[in-house]
Amino acid sequence: MSATQADEAAGPGESGEEPAAMSERTARLILSGVGGLAMWGIVTALPETAYVVIGVGGCLGWQRVQAWRAEHGSKGAEGEDAEPVDVLAEVWQAVGDDNGALLTGLKVPFRVPDTKAVRALLAEHEIPVREGVRTRAGNGPGVKREDLPPLPSPLGEGQGSTVGAGQDANTNANNTTLTVTPIGLGGRSVIDNRP
Repeated sequence: MSATQADEAAGPGESGEEPAAMSERTARLILSGVGGLAMWGIVTALPETAYVVIGVGGCLGWQRVQAWRAEHGSKGAEGEDAEPVDVLAEVWQAVGDDNGALLTGLKVPFRVPDTKAVRALLAEHEIPVREGVRTRAGNGPGVKREDLPPLPSPLGEGQGSTVGAGQDANTNANNTTLTVTPIGLGGRSVIDNRP
């Protein structure tokens, strides 16, 4: 028996050589086609499922587009047109009346794609980051309320006393009826001093 006859008799699996493997891209293409045909069959049998299929497909497509834009596309365009973020004010806004704010919760107000960029912004403004912060949103790395520097005071103290409609404007000492005292982060205490 010759060598070619022995290879033919042995069969494709017994000759020791493996058949050429299908590429991953080809396999994905075939599976996508089979999945698409299966979906088409379901949609033709039950037409109301088309809404679900379109919704799921649209949602997945939107997520992929947003992920791609965050990675590649809009870094230069947003960086030039975007107005600067007041980091300290945004952190205080995110903390609110809670114990602190998580880094993941600060991505949106800072308009950055990941927590590494949040850490960089906080480090740039000398705001310490703790690895364990308990908040209502959960636990994880973030900023704690007690570590935050206070917000800067407003530029002016306001007008003080004003003249309302129907009142006379004079400089008598007995006209002062309200005392306004600034408190904390933009609050005011108003005391009525009327006799």
